[in-house]
Amino acid sequence: MKNIDADVIVIGSGVMGGLVATRLAKAGKSVIIVEAGPRVKRQEIVERFRNSPFKMSLTNMKLQGVGSPYPDLPHVPSTYGDYLQQAGPVKYPTKYLRVVGGTTWHFGSALWRMIPNDFKLQSLYGRGRDWPVAYQDLEPWYGEAERELGVSGMDGQDESGHGGEAWPPRSTPFPMKGLEPSYLFKRLSVLLGKGGYHPVMEPNGRATRPYGQRPACAGNNNCNPVCPIAAKYDGSMHIDEAERHGAKLLDNSVVYKIEADEQGNISGIWYRRPDGSNHHLTANYFVLAAYGIESPKLLLMSASERYPHGIANSSDQVGRNLMGHTGISMNLMMNEDVWPGQGPTELLVYLNSRDGDFRKDFPSYKIKVRNTVPTADYAASLIKKGVLGSKLDEELKRMSARSLNFAIDFETLPLAENRIVPSKTKKDAIGIPVPEIYYSVTDYWHAGKEQGLKDFDKFARLLNADISKIDTGYQDRQHIMGTTIMGDNPVNSVVNNQCQSHDHPNLFIAGTSVMPSASCMNPTLTGAALSLRLADYLLNTVKV
Repeated sequence: MKNIDADVIVIGSGVMGGLVATRLAKAGKSVIIVEAGPRVKRQEIVERFRNSPFKMSLTNMKLQGVGSPYPDLPHVPSTYGDYLQQAGPVKYPTKYLRVVGGTTWHFGSALWRMIPNDFKLQSLYGRGRDWPVAYQDLEPWYGEAERELGVSGMDGQDESGHGGEAWPPRSTPFPMKGLEPSYLFKRLSVLLGKGGYHPVMEPNGRATRPYGQRPACAGNNNCNPVCPIAAKYDGSMHIDEAERHGAKLLDNSVVYKIEADEQGNISGIWYRRPDGSNHHLTANYFVLAAYGIESPKLLLMSASERYPHGIANSSDQVGRNLMGHTGISMNLMMNEDVWPGQGPTELLVYLNSRDGDFRKDFPSYKIKVRNTVPTADYAASLIKKGVLGSKLDEELKRMSARSLNFAIDFETLPLAENRIVPSKTKKDAIGIPVPEIYYSVTDYWHAGKEQGLKDFDKFARLLNADISKIDTGYQDRQHIMGTTIMGDNPVNSVVNNQCQSHDHPNLFIAGTSVMPSASCMNPTLTGAALSLRLADYLLNTVKV
């Protein structure tokens, strides 16, 4: 192709786009990264968070709309507002960031590998779909992703949750040793261990020693919404690295159309600036890395006379098969001081129901301890009850020392009816349709909920604690998967096993949207491994 603007255009500057752009730029390729949102500065986000009367909290989702310290701009409206239109019986109020670096700015930093059986859900358990790749195909790329993202973890533990030998198989150790468990985590491990629950320490993106330009985690306990010292990985770090190797970043540039020629090759993209002006770019190859809602929305918005159903959508699967970790939670009041809030917001999990023949009947799930102390919420509830003065101080200390929150993340299945489409009735301030979401859960999920509630009851008894609240209201865990699903058959999938569009050979899709199954684990590391594998394929097989 002549007179192109770059060898490769990457749409989206989150962790997936950043990894691909960095690998390509390091190899000497010309790369343009196009990002809808603005750059943000850590010190400004931290200051905004510090000054907000409402602090974002993993245990108080209702206040996150007013408590988010991230920009809410006309051309990239915040997902904490009414940007996402809900059309299904179950709400899917996911929260992602449209800024340079993407959603990893505010993620909890859990970076798990899937286990081998997660790739064979249909073959083994008669549910969902199988992957067109196996765990062993991704294993070396998991190791690469752990190195790139700076993962700290505990070598030798059984991440299947069965308390046995080290699992899954690894060819490389974690780049950094794991964080030291707090008193809370140690005490819970003792008490719950009496009931056969095996503690697993979560691999995560927090540095436990200086790593690159990152300092060691200082335990500030506000990983969400922002790590104040940059000990936690976020995608802006790879964007900075890509730029150092010659990549060009265009921020505040909302891509709204992808063009394809008669031969099926992607020929260019159009993007819109906040002032409403439209601009065109061309390249030899294109990588779509705009996460699981914006990516399919863009493909569907790009319908034309030649491609009436949108780009990459001959299968009618673009936007479909939306998955997430729809969950439930429980608040407990302990009868002893355990002092949550020391260290990161999450680290200890229980995975006794991660894998087994039960997956034929109910989904796998993860139980996590939320290591947060929403003191302001406690104070507000006590004052509302008329508790004041020294009694208020006494009660705050008691609640802060003894209140615990446990959350369950359930695996969901890829259902064609669960989907993303561009809204036909609502547009944002620069005239681009907002996403409309249809989401539901099945009896399979409800069967998992019943099992999870049994675990909650056992937890309360083992901890000698009082249950103060159980919320079964379809909680969203902000893990978007499945909307540009991967498969060998072009009839029922969007991309092949190299994340390459079946319809357009020079279009690749990076990220968790290509995942054919969700497991019950946070998907970021799997998306990162797939993205690094994609970049390698572009460089060494396609030969960009």
